[in-house]
Amino acid sequence: MKKILKLAVLATAFGGLNMANAIDGTHEHKGHQMQAEEVMVHAKVNNVNIAERTINVSHGPIKKLHWPAMTMDMKVADDVDIASLDSGQEVMMALARGDDGIFRITKLMLH
Repeated sequence: MKKILKLAVLATAFGGLNMANAIDGTHEHKGHQMQAEEVMVHAKVNNVNIAERTINVSHGPIKKLHWPAMTMDMKVADDVDIASLDSGQEVMMALARGDDGIFRITKLMLH
């Protein structure tokens, strides 16, 4: 009985560590941080800064990331074409955390 109780306590402790990493959107594997999956988000384009490779967007709450609705500047991955975007356009965008911990737009589709 004591062995079962000890195993339950250990499982709970390690499970808690995994949950903390899941909330952060990352997990570790053999000491290396892995990139979180992409999250699809509907947004409105407010401004495009081609020189800085950022887009100012307004989006609703993103439950998977625990983000409220907000307006923010988002960095854009180098392989995403932003030259034809205009203010006021609605888009579906994929967000993913880079190796530096910053979320970037990794895909864009006009909505």
